[in-house]
Amino acid sequence: MNDLLEQFLVETRELVQSATEDLLALEGRPGDAEAVNRVFRAFHTLKGSVGLFDYPPWFALLHAAEDGLSAARAGTLAVDAPLIDLSLEALDATARWSDAVEATGRLPDAAAGEAAALAERYRSLLSPGPKSTTEATGAVPDWAARLVASMADAPLGPSTAVRYRPRGDCFFSGDDPLGFVRKVPGLLAVSVEPAMPWPPHGEFDAYACNLDITLLAGTPRPEVEATFRLVSDQVSVVDVPAPSAGSTEPTPSSTLDPVVAAILGEQLLAMAAPGDTETAAGRLEACTRSAANALRSIGHEADAERCLKGADLGADILGQAIEAALAGGTLTGPGSGMEASGADGSPAGVHGGDTARTLRVDATRVDALVGRVGELVVARNALGSLAARAEAGEDLATLARAIREADAVIGRLATSLHRDAVSLRLMPLSEVFRRFARPVREAARGLGKEVAIDFEGQGTEADKGIVENLFEPLLHVVRNAVDHGLEDAGTRLRSGKPAAGRIRIAAGQDGDGIVVSVADDGRGIDPDFIRKRAVERGLRSRDAVLAMDDAAVTDLIFAPGFSTAGSVGALSGRGVGMDAVRAAAGRMGGRVSVESRTGEGTTVALHLPRTVALARVLVVGVGTESYGIAMDAVAEVVRVPRSAIHAVAGGAATVLRGRTLPVLRLADLLDHRDGAGIGMEALLLVVHADGETVALEIDRLDDRLDAVVRAPAGLVGTVPGVGGTTTLGDGTVLLVVDPAALLTDPAWVGQDTSGDGR
Repeated sequence: MNDLLEQFLVETRELVQSATEDLLALEGRPGDAEAVNRVFRAFHTLKGSVGLFDYPPWFALLHAAEDGLSAARAGTLAVDAPLIDLSLEALDATARWSDAVEATGRLPDAAAGEAAALAERYRSLLSPGPKSTTEATGAVPDWAARLVASMADAPLGPSTAVRYRPRGDCFFSGDDPLGFVRKVPGLLAVSVEPAMPWPPHGEFDAYACNLDITLLAGTPRPEVEATFRLVSDQVSVVDVPAPSAGSTEPTPSSTLDPVVAAILGEQLLAMAAPGDTETAAGRLEACTRSAANALRSIGHEADAERCLKGADLGADILGQAIEAALAGGTLTGPGSGMEASGADGSPAGVHGGDTARTLRVDATRVDALVGRVGELVVARNALGSLAARAEAGEDLATLARAIREADAVIGRLATSLHRDAVSLRLMPLSEVFRRFARPVREAARGLGKEVAIDFEGQGTEADKGIVENLFEPLLHVVRNAVDHGLEDAGTRLRSGKPAAGRIRIAAGQDGDGIVVSVADDGRGIDPDFIRKRAVERGLRSRDAVLAMDDAAVTDLIFAPGFSTAGSVGALSGRGVGMDAVRAAAGRMGGRVSVESRTGEGTTVALHLPRTVALARVLVVGVGTESYGIAMDAVAEVVRVPRSAIHAVAGGAATVLRGRTLPVLRLADLLDHRDGAGIGMEALLLVVHADGETVALEIDRLDDRLDAVVRAPAGLVGTVPGVGGTTTLGDGTVLLVVDPAALLTDPAWVGQDTSGDGR
């Protein structure tokens, strides 16, 4: 993919998102003139960008949308639901087509029909105006009839004829007449003649355009008109009806691209024109280059080479080569030669279907990274000085201290360098949050509910991979909140709630990770109803669900095949959704939790790693084994007398600085038979997890290190409580435990560790 197209796709997605947000805002504030202006500018910019490429249906749609929004700016068209809905559909089409272009290099086959239908709906919103100069006048004019008659095989169906007379100074205004012609979709025939008799040889002006171009296309007129939108004052467009039945035979495949054929024909005329010997050589070279370039543009390299070789033997041989190309071209259909293809048959510029992978980075982060590299180079140079001192026989003790200091400096710089490099991939979650206004609006409309949506923590940053993969699971949660969580307006009013339900999507830091939550103020999750539905769906037996506590029952909403919907609808009822959320969180190295209060609402939270980065890890010992715990999760490390740890109902607790903390043995949580509980003092890690503060008893502190912690995979990924793995200096793998996941294990959940016996 070339750089221009890649940049176009990036900017297109940004414009689509910003225009969507403004259109949704206009629903509540239809009189916001500035929002209307922003939407108009977005469509205007999109149209101009699409015009740089050969996508006529896309251009025609955006032009129609621009006309509609221009009327809205002028106050002649109301900013109401029909215009907003239609503009949102146009943006949807633009988003889909940009994805198709990125993947395949071309628009979908159905794009032309969809664009025409949407453009017609825009035109129907506008008040009828005077007929344009391109409207059909009824009878086919002579110039169009002559063009059709000149064809060896007349078109089978209706077609569109165009007469294009460029201005004499068109080259100075940036117009390319033949470039416009080449963009016409479904081109069938082209005729190029002088608009005025050529002036005498001595008065010829090479910079003045003197062309009368007529062409015939087998596509609807709106698509053809869109191609000439920028020069509409210089064209006449008419509809040509289909020939009478039986008057034509089936049209065989075109032998050559009509535009290329016209160019080659002009080169033959130019070489046949009278002239003196002084200009013959230049004219021969110009005709050769024009013919060869035209043939190369459609992939006829062999014909182009014959023209170049023929020119060396004289004008007659060149003419014969051009005539051979005109007679022997083999194209599969009209206009098919206008797009060069790669060796694998894919459109030019598309290699193997790979999509563009771009990342926009704040320049200050790049500057910081470059500065850190400079510091590392200086530190590395210091090693050379140490080597020279060692060779000079300096005292080993002094040298060892210097080496240790250099190692500390390089270690600090390596940690900072890694942190700066990883920060280049950080993206704000606003990139995800801003995409939810539209789905919530459509889901609420479909269910006849009133829903407002709020966002918090949009500036929270996470790795690009996390941000890009977060939308899908969050969408499942949001749809469930709209469908199952929020009541209809009547039910809410009877319950003393506002008629409009509210959904809040929030994000924030949680140690070395992030938490993204979706909360609603709806009916909440009724555990008894979940028990009933789990039995009906065959997910659990009646005895099993009766033995489960409310927290475990609520967790059943993540079971595959579970659904609380009474029937299959557009949003739910198929048993696919929350299980996909848990699976997606797992793939990102995270987990999902849910909290709900009947009648008050539900909060679903995704606990995710912020990035794959260097983490400060505390290596702790339990028996003969060592484990890692992220230092961000550890508030402090304390030693307390064992006499200060008291047995309470269901567990143990201690008082630290006037606060009662539950005490749990890490050995018990990890199912170790040995470890912890020996000696007069207990070594405790005070950790924060899911809003709770707990003391974990360990055997010893082994080390503290900076390490790259990677998400668990394979068999390790199935072990409860493992948050990741890292490799130590001796090559062994260290399991890094997740305190939050350990503390939600059923082995201790529900124990009374409050310290007061309640």
